[in-house]
Amino acid sequence: MAVTVVPLTMSYNMTELFDNMTGYGGSEPPSYVFVRRLQTVMFPIICIAGTVGNCLAVGAFFSKTLRNTSCCLYLGVKSLSDIGFLISVFIIFLFRVRVGIMSIQGICQITIFLSYVCPFLSIWLVVVITFENFIRISQPALVPRICTTRMAQMVIFIYITVSLAVYNFPFWTTGVDYGMCSALPQFQQISIVYTYVDSLLTLVLPLVLMVILVPLVTVSALQAHKRKMRLQAGKQRKDKKASPEAQVTRLLFAVSIVFIVLHTPSHSIRIKELVMQLIYNVSPSFNDLIVHRIFELFYYLDFCVSLAVYLIFGGNFRNVFKKKYFSRCNGKEKEKEPTTLESPVSQRLIK
Repeated sequence: MAVTVVPLTMSYNMTELFDNMTGYGGSEPPSYVFVRRLQTVMFPIICIAGTVGNCLAVGAFFSKTLRNTSCCLYLGVKSLSDIGFLISVFIIFLFRVRVGIMSIQGICQITIFLSYVCPFLSIWLVVVITFENFIRISQPALVPRICTTRMAQMVIFIYITVSLAVYNFPFWTTGVDYGMCSALPQFQQISIVYTYVDSLLTLVLPLVLMVILVPLVTVSALQAHKRKMRLQAGKQRKDKKASPEAQVTRLLFAVSIVFIVLHTPSHSIRIKELVMQLIYNVSPSFNDLIVHRIFELFYYLDFCVSLAVYLIFGGNFRNVFKKKYFSRCNGKEKEKEPTTLESPVSQRLIK
């Protein structure tokens, strides 16, 4: 019997996979059917809106104005990986509504490959963004050495190299068998092993690191704010606008918080199901699957709402975005744009 290859980051996307795991077949409770249909409606909306939003974000982050900042390189590559992931989700959605594009040789392997590689890159880029934000707040003396475009390019290259080395297996372990994109019989056990490896790399380790880093960033930000208030005590400050450095840290902190809020529920239920299957050999109940599908929507939203987060919390990103996409519509002459998200002093230090 062919085993459909679906990574845990994409698990429970297909009704057939639910039925195989639970053994309930057609006896699905109305609540489960409702949530499943809700997903069917929401998936194309999330994929289309997220792809358009991330394409616009890529154009802004890789513009001459922003691409000389390390955090913008990370966020730009994250937007590209989000696009790849949403494309794979959309192809699997088409399979779910009986459009068999995933049953074509080549598309089958590429879809599975993207569904592994892109979440890996996106998740670990958020981890490194959170770490960089911690350095910016708590160790400003290290910023000229760590928060540079050269360092960002090296980190991105390492991430891409590792992802290609770890996740190239769909190209030689999967194929189309009886109209299904599935693991080849001789590689089914290898595919299962890779699924658990992926769980460790994209669920357990990033979640642990983020749970450690986000509180550290929060504490460091509060301490930095208190120091700033003490320095400003007794002085009248007319300009209440946040400094460029504060805008950067606020944007990066928002990205980290949104990641934690939208990813943690899905990660928690997946880890629970993984433990139950490995230790107790117990398949998920319908209640587990209903909760999983709801949390899964939150998970996918993180790949969709990024542009909104950047526009709300990134003042300089918002200015660049407006000038890039709306200056002609407003009929205004282009003003001189800031050269980066950093202040002039930070630019000199980084260079």
